[in-house]
Amino acid sequence: RFFCYFCKSIYPVMPYIVLMLYLAIALALQFLMGDFPVSFFAFPLNVIVAVLWFGLMIWLWRNRKKSLFVSFMLSRGATLCAITIFLLFGLVIGLTGLRSLVNTWVFVAFLLYFQTVLLFVIMRGWRAQTATGAHLGEIRWRLILNHAGLLLAIAAPFWGAPDSETVRLQAFKDMPVREAYRMDGTSVWMPYETELKEFRVETYSNGVPSMYEAELLIEGEPVTLKVNHPYSKGFGENVYLTGYDAVAGEDTSYCIIQIVKEPWKYGAAAGIVLMLAGALLLFAAGPKKRYGEDD
Repeated sequence: RFFCYFCKSIYPVMPYIVLMLYLAIALALQFLMGDFPVSFFAFPLNVIVAVLWFGLMIWLWRNRKKSLFVSFMLSRGATLCAITIFLLFGLVIGLTGLRSLVNTWVFVAFLLYFQTVLLFVIMRGWRAQTATGAHLGEIRWRLILNHAGLLLAIAAPFWGAPDSETVRLQAFKDMPVREAYRMDGTSVWMPYETELKEFRVETYSNGVPSMYEAELLIEGEPVTLKVNHPYSKGFGENVYLTGYDAVAGEDTSYCIIQIVKEPWKYGAAAGIVLMLAGALLLFAAGPKKRYGEDD
């Protein structure tokens, strides 16, 4: 009898206990295994996991609406927890500059939870309720644009992180180079050659460079690189000019280029566009009017 009474008493707070346990497990994995193995989930594994997660959430929504899990994800408490933890992470990263925090198990676990809450909110509210309570009313475009945009803006960098990479390459004059270096110092061989053909630099009267540009051959194609004017090598891949031998000036024998691969960035950009459209629609339409039962 005591056990039954205990179970009934903790039932309302059980989802919060499970959430704390979920984050505690992520924290334990962080201490035991170090940072989350982001590179392990590179394409196509990240796409497979994302599809499985999305499919599971759809199945739960359609077949287990009254389950404790779905009820919690649709509750105000789940939303408040998601927003509160999100703000805490944002404050910690913003005030301390610990960007490495995004590679921890706890942060990854939280972002997955945050996306799950958003997805269930969208599935529940994308259509307005009718008088009978059924979700068969008009499409709520403002809710869809704002929530789906936020979900896409978060999900794209989350699931696409394993496919993102930043490397630097030292391009020498009249000498094709393939070897580049990641930010941690490890080397990687590029699938194409890069060669410096000509370098130009302009300086102020005090000798400080005002502009510099490089003429390169990238995979046999002539390319002109300037500071803050990247060259698009392919889908989601940009090449930037970041440095050169400042002592040698125009006579430099090399320049340093940075290659940034972010194939999922267009998804995040689409999410931002959707949120802007939702905000514009919200501003243009104004607050939703309330109608009586006879309207």
